[in-house]
Amino acid sequence: MEVIVADYAGFCFGVKRAVEKAREAPKPVASLGMLIHNRQVVDQLAREGVRPVASLDEVNCGRILIRSHGTTPETLVRARDKGLEIIDATCPYVKRAQHLAQKMAAEGYQVIIVGDAAHPEVQGMLGWAGPGAVVVPDKKAAAALPFHPRRAVLAQTTQPESRLEEVAAALRSNTDTLVVHNTVCQATHQRQEAAVRLARQVDVMVVVGGKESANTRHLAELCRATGTPTYHVERAGELCRQWFINTRRVGVTGGASTPAWIIEEVVGMLTGEEKIMVPEEEKEPVTTQEPVASGQPVAPAEPEGNPAITGPEGGAEPPAAEAAKSGAFGGQEGPGVAPGETGTPEEQRNEMQQITARMPELRRGNVVAGTVVQITDNEVMVDVGGKSEGVIPLNELSHRNVTDPHEVVAVGDTINVMVLRPENEEGHPVLSKRRADRRVAWEKLEEHLASGEEIQGEVIEVVKGGLLVDVGVRGFLPASLVERGYVEDLNAYLGQTLRLRVIELDRSKNKVVLSRKAILEEEYEKQRQATWNSLEVGQVRKGIVRRLTNFGAFVDLGGVDGLLHVSEISWGRVEHPRDALSEGQEIEVKILGIDREEGKVSLGRKQLLPNPWDTAAERYPVGTIVEGKILRLAPFGAFVEVEPGIEGLVHISQLADRHVDKPEDVVSIGDIIPVKVLGVDQQAQRMSLSLRQAIREKNRKQAKPAEKPAENQNESGVKLGDLFGDLFEANQSTNQ
Repeated sequence: MEVIVADYAGFCFGVKRAVEKAREAPKPVASLGMLIHNRQVVDQLAREGVRPVASLDEVNCGRILIRSHGTTPETLVRARDKGLEIIDATCPYVKRAQHLAQKMAAEGYQVIIVGDAAHPEVQGMLGWAGPGAVVVPDKKAAAALPFHPRRAVLAQTTQPESRLEEVAAALRSNTDTLVVHNTVCQATHQRQEAAVRLARQVDVMVVVGGKESANTRHLAELCRATGTPTYHVERAGELCRQWFINTRRVGVTGGASTPAWIIEEVVGMLTGEEKIMVPEEEKEPVTTQEPVASGQPVAPAEPEGNPAITGPEGGAEPPAAEAAKSGAFGGQEGPGVAPGETGTPEEQRNEMQQITARMPELRRGNVVAGTVVQITDNEVMVDVGGKSEGVIPLNELSHRNVTDPHEVVAVGDTINVMVLRPENEEGHPVLSKRRADRRVAWEKLEEHLASGEEIQGEVIEVVKGGLLVDVGVRGFLPASLVERGYVEDLNAYLGQTLRLRVIELDRSKNKVVLSRKAILEEEYEKQRQATWNSLEVGQVRKGIVRRLTNFGAFVDLGGVDGLLHVSEISWGRVEHPRDALSEGQEIEVKILGIDREEGKVSLGRKQLLPNPWDTAAERYPVGTIVEGKILRLAPFGAFVEVEPGIEGLVHISQLADRHVDKPEDVVSIGDIIPVKVLGVDQQAQRMSLSLRQAIREKNRKQAKPAEKPAENQNESGVKLGDLFGDLFEANQSTNQ
């Protein structure tokens, strides 16, 4: 008979977390109700000092442990008022549902909870949802509710997701506004899907878990709904042989509160490791070897949970230890102990039992710690404290492709491994580091998904559409979620360790979706708010040029972008911002204006640079001739830049010695021309220039000929302009 264990069977991370908190808590400690719905685990914890109580009035040890199902806010207040130390083991998924219930109620919604009204988790959610909340078990009860304008639907975290959808659909007809929050635990959903999938593939289904456990009962209901015979048991001892007559394949799953060792007991009995399948109550202790009425011998009493092994003839075969004790085995007299040998057979047997008791129990699926003792090319030997070293095959060493085991472990390393087989043909346990790491990784990922905490992972591969990241398992980081903006080349991230957030998990599909952008956006928003709160007009700040446009540059001041207009970049004329700035450049700017309502900030850069007009009169005294560039033309003249930041006007009358109708008849934009300074007004930042006088003076200096004979001068004659030119210019300047 083939036995198949469903994925996700056993403890979810919320239950595991609660049990760990209980074990770590100072003892004694009171648990408000059963910590989890599993009698065996609760009894075991009680022996360790964790005592369940029905109410706070029964607490006499000074501390109270809130179970994984959570509790009401009133209970927490009462516990604080009584001075009790509160150890909160509420599952993060349950806590999220509680906060959503409180939030929706505060916003005026009637909270509808899909679940079992008697379940402690639902009772706790009702406390957070307020007096108007209603619990509905199914769509029929939901359809019977009266009209309400605003409703919010949540679910007990262990409910089937399909039931939440059915209730939501039933409520749409008698509600104006319906908000649905899927508070079903992801691990529960995956466990249910895996169980149903397995139930359709087997002849019989066994669901292992406490009878009080709601999620285990739901598992059994879902498996029965497939048409496969399904049995709900708490322990292996409840299995019955008649259930499996003519059965070839059996499926096994366990609820969220079922520990792995109980599931392993059931699997062990089904696979033939323990042959007798009778209800627990039928296993009566037998103290004699008297035959029963049928003439068949009765097996000696075995410890609970370890039934006797059926012999080949159908009778009970006494264990070897009992045979040795009685001095008979297989009908032959047992060997004696020669004088001088160490200990009697009884003492030797006790010593062997003590040694065996100290050895860790290597059950299939257990995770144990071990020390690496030997490394070969294709396997690693690990000492896990058993009778012989365990073996890790090369392909079970890491989820990465490994060719050399030394890349992963070294002799002396302490590692966690999962037991795949308690013994192989050579007597060695077969172990897997990859699966142990994977189990731990998934538990952490589920916890981080629920809490929203960030994780770190190394980028190991660039694939189509994103990056593969090692987070204990292979996670996918989409290209659109790597940065806040577009990423041109993803190869730049290979080998980098990134801060990430888990945004989607599906263990059944081995799917992990990560986001780096979510963290960057949050940090950006925090930085942006802090920057807004600190901005003031007149401040000088450093910023990064993020974007250049025709009209200016956008500068990041730390989460807030300000506009540096092209006219504020420099005292000189800037045609385009790229002529003075480049993207990514760090610059200093001055805050010129803030509009908090519109979210706009005006910046200036030239205010931080020396103003050339402050010393213009000193550097350009009247009469100075300089070169300048024609920047623009107007009907009344031409504007000339004599240096960046200083422009002067050449009036149309100062362009040439002749009459000029239009400036463009004489000069063009971009021309470099000589000009003579006629006047400087520093306060008004104006300068009067003359092209005509500059050219005349330049020509005069260049045209002074060497002294010629007098007769030649007389022949050339004297012109009026030579005699009275300066006088005419002075007079014309005065008239202007």
